[in-house]
Amino acid sequence: MPRKELHVFYVLDTSGSMKGVPIAALNTAMEECTAALRDVAQKNADAKLKIAVLKFSTGCSWVTYNGPESLDDEFCWEHLEAGGVTDIGSALNELNSKLSRNGFLQSMTGALMPIIVFMTDGHPTDQYELALAEIKKNRWFVSSTKIGFAIGDDADLETIASIVGNSEAVIRTSDLELFKKLMKLVTVRASMLASSSRTTQNYVTGADVVKDTIKDGNLPADILPNINVTSDPPDMDITDWDDDDDSW
Repeated sequence: MPRKELHVFYVLDTSGSMKGVPIAALNTAMEECTAALRDVAQKNADAKLKIAVLKFSTGCSWVTYNGPESLDDEFCWEHLEAGGVTDIGSALNELNSKLSRNGFLQSMTGALMPIIVFMTDGHPTDQYELALAEIKKNRWFVSSTKIGFAIGDDADLETIASIVGNSEAVIRTSDLELFKKLMKLVTVRASMLASSSRTTQNYVTGADVVKDTIKDGNLPADILPNINVTSDPPDMDITDWDDDDDSW
């Protein structure tokens, strides 16, 4: 039976404040994430994993510019460089444009609900609110498993929480070694859970992934930010993600 595709989207801050040690840690984290996901993909009989990476600073661009890439033996992470401002709105608009069957979710065998990992160490430097309102109309985005990373003391926790929909789906840390570990752990856990999820009855939230990762990894609970941002789970009667409505 053909496997459906599971897309893991990384939306990564490469602004000037990430220069030096932070961008090096991010590159290492992504090398480790993709290696771990390659192992998951090879053992996964339920879904075919692909990743798409969007970097943002002054504007944004796709690292995986040819679309989502399979994690085969030939995949190699290309190191990111830091510079510029933090155009989160630009990144959300670009992500929104690709979260459709006319964008990056084309598949002959169908696509499962995607995973979105959003990471920043700062505050938005553009008017991101309109972009956020628009992407929240996208049912692929609403029903995706979203996890946020707030790196350092200057990261805008409320903005990150509003993007991923729940403050309990946000991990906050200034420890870059812990960040690298957690990026890998939550990505692997989310991909394993999401690959077996086909309807909202099996809806996998980012908060669930973060909570289970903290519990199983015996990690400090204070990596969760002390704010309260929540949104309701998608209220949709989804029985078939292969229907002809392209807004899916």
